Amino acid sequence: MLLSDNFTEKRNSQSNICEKKEIVHVVNKLRFLMIDCRKESRISIDEACKLIQIDKKKSAKYFAYNILRTLEEVIGKKPIFRNPGEKNLSFDEQWIVSLINSYKSNDLISTKFLINSRVENLNKRSYISFLIDGLVKDLRSL
Repeated sequence: MLLSDNFTEKRNSQSNICEKKEIVHVVNKLRFLMIDCRKESRISIDEACKLIQIDKKKSAKYFAYNILRTLEEVIGKKPIFRNPGEKNLSFDEQWIVSLINSYKSNDLISTKFLINSRVENLNKRSYISFLIDGLVKDLRSL
């Protein structure tokens, strides 16, 4: 093992720590938003996308809020979100995290697989792609 290999491994482990902290931060923000979404009335995913196009709001929080408000319709069942601060992720939370990571790394094959595995309706697939893409573009502001 070369010195440069050690440096590369150390750098990779530091970036993994940063990524894990960012993931924990994003999941906790989504959990808090989900609590707020439960108070709001449900809207269809196509209405949510139309509202974004009309309002021209492009913040990650707005995209995340609309993802969470429409998630039950998109995946066909009530999503399970744990309480903020819990360390374990539910299946639904893990799916969203995986989807965000695949978008961030521009891994189109994984993105398509993840969406196709949970979203049956073709129109809803394009809508959720639009919302996740908007979220990822401004993820740091969440």
